[in-house]
Amino acid sequence: MRPTSPNVTIALFAAALACAQAQAQTPGPGAAEYARAEKVLDYNLKGKVRNARVEPNWLGDGRFWYRRDGAAGAEYVLVDPAKRSREPLFDPARLRPALAAVAPDAAPAPRSVRADNGVLHADFAAGAAALSCDLSAYRCEKAAVAVADPLWLPSPDGRRALLVREHNLWLRDLRSGAERRLTRDGVAHYGYGVLPDFALHAVPNQQGKWKSPPMTVNWSPDGKRVFGTRYDERRVEPYPMVAMAPEDGWKPKVYEIRLGLMGEAETARDEWYSIDVDAGKVRRIAIPAGWNHAIESDLLGWSPDASRAYVPIARYDRPARMRLIEVDLSNGQLRTLLEERSDTRIQLNDFLYSRPAVAVLRERNQIVWFSERDGWGHLYLYDLHDGRLVRRLTSGAWLVRDVIGVDEKRGELYFTAGGREPGDPYQRRLYRVALDGGEPTLLTPEAADHAIEAGASAILGSAAQNLLSPDGAYVVDSYSTLDTAPRTVLRSTRDGAVVLELERADDSAVRAAGWVPPQRLKFTAADGRSEIYATAYFPPEYSRETARPKQYPVIDAYYGGPQINNAPVGFVDATATTNPISRSALARLGFVVITIDARGTPGRSQAFHDVSFGDFADPQIDDHVAAIEQLAQRFPGIDTGRVGVYGHSFGGYTSTRAILYRPDFYKVAVSSAGAHNYQGMYGGGVNGLERLLAGPPDYGNGRRIKPTPGAVPDNYRALDNAALADKLQGKLMLVLGDLDENALPAVTLQLSSALIRANKDFDLLYLPNQNHELFRNDAYYTRRMWDYFVEHLGGSKPPTGYKLAPPPAKPSGQVF
Repeated sequence: MRPTSPNVTIALFAAALACAQAQAQTPGPGAAEYARAEKVLDYNLKGKVRNARVEPNWLGDGRFWYRRDGAAGAEYVLVDPAKRSREPLFDPARLRPALAAVAPDAAPAPRSVRADNGVLHADFAAGAAALSCDLSAYRCEKAAVAVADPLWLPSPDGRRALLVREHNLWLRDLRSGAERRLTRDGVAHYGYGVLPDFALHAVPNQQGKWKSPPMTVNWSPDGKRVFGTRYDERRVEPYPMVAMAPEDGWKPKVYEIRLGLMGEAETARDEWYSIDVDAGKVRRIAIPAGWNHAIESDLLGWSPDASRAYVPIARYDRPARMRLIEVDLSNGQLRTLLEERSDTRIQLNDFLYSRPAVAVLRERNQIVWFSERDGWGHLYLYDLHDGRLVRRLTSGAWLVRDVIGVDEKRGELYFTAGGREPGDPYQRRLYRVALDGGEPTLLTPEAADHAIEAGASAILGSAAQNLLSPDGAYVVDSYSTLDTAPRTVLRSTRDGAVVLELERADDSAVRAAGWVPPQRLKFTAADGRSEIYATAYFPPEYSRETARPKQYPVIDAYYGGPQINNAPVGFVDATATTNPISRSALARLGFVVITIDARGTPGRSQAFHDVSFGDFADPQIDDHVAAIEQLAQRFPGIDTGRVGVYGHSFGGYTSTRAILYRPDFYKVAVSSAGAHNYQGMYGGGVNGLERLLAGPPDYGNGRRIKPTPGAVPDNYRALDNAALADKLQGKLMLVLGDLDENALPAVTLQLSSALIRANKDFDLLYLPNQNHELFRNDAYYTRRMWDYFVEHLGGSKPPTGYKLAPPPAKPSGQVF
């Protein structure tokens, strides 16, 4: 054999190298594929499922009206349950000239509707004025009461309103326009009706972008008293938020917010206050030393004469405790009625962001109380005279989700729950149970997710809007599955029978955009016994029947926080998710995307939830790995050699944690707004990590006070992602917004510093003028995230210069 010449050897080597490069950088999605993926981006599909929900406005005579999406715009429907009828509330063609005759600038949508002697009257806004229209005669006239400003908090009778001016509360008579100052000692960082800086809107507030009605303040049902929580942040050390590229100049702009970090001597202090509105008397009420108001609620309810308020307070040293306190507003005296204890978390709803699953029964002088004392979230009935347990209302290996309402006259409670019926434990069902004892009655037999959330009040007959009728006879139920659009019905609360179909949601717009329903899946956790659930989005062309299946990379869309679930079970949530976004879009780009509710997340038993208390994310990550491996066993073409992960907020922490903790499995991570260490997770509030993750900070020998600057509590040390910085092997992109008050930008840079010290390669994307919520849906960040996965996980070159359209703008003048 002749020896190969040097030139031939070089040519062969070049050809082999070109072949290898071609294999490594295979043709991938181009601009056309990005355009198709953009169509199914969550913010482009949000609101596109028409008539997915019905929000009833109940009338005193038992009828209700609601707004629906019509072919030519908004339509209004009147429903009479007794007659089983559904008809237009009014004829727009006849009403328009009647409105224009009195006020040409009148809004076409009614603010309210009432029945006077059987005749319907609707109120409309015309600038600052109000119009009242007789819907039978189609005659309109100016009303005596002006339209309330959205920055006011109206009294229950609608005659007066509270407003905040210069850190104090003012009272306005809505008929005469007269105003009176109620408080006088409010100052910056110690005001009335204002959110504290740790509520995460301090920078927009300083910028003039955050506007809201009075917060953390409540009217009594009779409108004679006001009860609220006030925060003193004057001693809290200012924390700098720096806009490096401000919108109004070249010089970096510093926003100083009051944000106390864990271990600092001063954090925000809270107290209560009550106001006798007519007398103008303000009373300060101290919260017991060592306790704070519970995050779930400032107020649970009122006594029959509205002279006493019922509020929860909590402390999170060991054991964690929560008390129900009765506050006598006439003298400020406090009385403890009951106390819950737990070695881990203690909450009034398994889902932290949901309303407390509690209801004060004013007529019976009792309270329905949520507790996980037996390992499952259930309801208990207590006497408010002496705090005595009357009886247990629910029991079993399933979870109460929300208290929907209580019919005190019939002695019946309505609630949603998951896991009581066979099938998916995350699907919500509606039940009725007698307050005097007995087994719950299932009212929603369909195997679907029944979206029946509690309104502002869970007590029937209140002024708050509710999906239950005032007499408790009917409920409005919208139910769906991942592949079946919502159906909304009026249902009897006696036997669950459907009285009237109200709407069948129109999903044609999301289907036309190319959206494909995901699949609901069940796996076994890493412990070998626990059931965990997931929702997986497959590329449209994916098929299990292919003889030689294409190999698809997998992306784990991760959140993992102990507050909420992230794997959708209902149709609308599946079309437009909030955290993290892009699941359907990434599936359109050729990835299998999966979201997993592993151990440590809510919605199941307390033991399931508590897996994340102390160890936090690590057992959860093992569950994710186990689920994805089982996914590959069940579905051909799943490439477990190419697994990526991404997430925002807690998902920013857990996605980074995943690639550091399991570098053998996760190869690419995009982590935005990550709370990468214990200061990032804490957030500077009255209650922080101690209630969610690992208990109060312990610096050794039982000391709870930070001994030296920079010290890290022993029980939080292992949670810091920087401790695993030397484990990084794959591709990691960290993303931060410079005005993020929730996941502090300094925390991401502190992790970056640790990665640099470990001599690790990583990418950092800095987004100017972005807060925690803005860049969740930021178009530039989203495109960069797509590119990162396409290049480093898909092995393809992303299209050059593709620009995503930004999310639709919010309506002008919208109040947050």
